[in-house]
Amino acid sequence: MHSSDKIPTCIRALTPDELHGAADILVRGMLDNPLHVRVFGNDINERRPRLARFLGQLVAYVHANGRVMGAYRQGELVGALGMIKPGHCRPGLADKVHFARAILHGTPPITLLRVQRWLAAWARNDPDAPHWHIGPLAVQPALRRQGIGRRLMTDCTAQLDTRKAMAWLETDLDINVAFYRSLGFVVVRQEPVLGVPTWFMRRLPDGGGDAAPAEQ
Repeated sequence: MHSSDKIPTCIRALTPDELHGAADILVRGMLDNPLHVRVFGNDINERRPRLARFLGQLVAYVHANGRVMGAYRQGELVGALGMIKPGHCRPGLADKVHFARAILHGTPPITLLRVQRWLAAWARNDPDAPHWHIGPLAVQPALRRQGIGRRLMTDCTAQLDTRKAMAWLETDLDINVAFYRSLGFVVVRQEPVLGVPTWFMRRLPDGGGDAAPAEQ
C-alpha cells in the first residue's frame, strides 16, 4: 500500500467556483482517451485546448442539470465526477448552440461534425427509462490507482441507491469495464463510435444485478 493511500479523501458536490478546477482535472485525466483522440485530433497540442473547451462547457451543463462531485485530499481537488439527473442527458437546442460555439472557437468544422456524430451515437443508445447519466470521471494522473475514482463512484452509487434510481454510462476504455462491473454495472451493448470500441453500461438500484437480456 502506498503511503498516499492512507490520506483521507473527502467527497462532496462542487460549487460553481470549483468547476474550472474540475474541468482541468478532466482534461488532464482524459486527454488520451481513444474517442477524444479520434474527435479532437492526434496532435496533443491541438487536442488539449479543443478538449478543454468541450469539457468546460460540459462541466457547466452537468452542474446546471445535476451535480459535479469532487474528491479532495488535504484541501486539494484531485478527482471529479459528473451526475446528470433523469431527463436531462440530451441537451436542448440552446445548449447545443452553446456547445457548438465553444467547440468552433479556433477549431476546424470537421471537429464539430465528429462531436455531433459522437454524441448522436450516445443519445441513440440512451435508455428510455428514467436514469441518472454518470460521467465524465477522472482523477489527477499522478494519483491514479489510489482508490480516488472508486470513492467517487461508491459515493455516487450510494446516492442513487437511496433514490432507487438506475444509472447509465459509456466508456471507451476496456480497462474501465471491469472497474464499473465491480460497482454493479453490466454491459448492455458494445458498438464502435467513430470507429472506437465503446461500452454502454447500466446499473440497477442497490447493485442487484441485471437479469434483462442485452439490448440489440
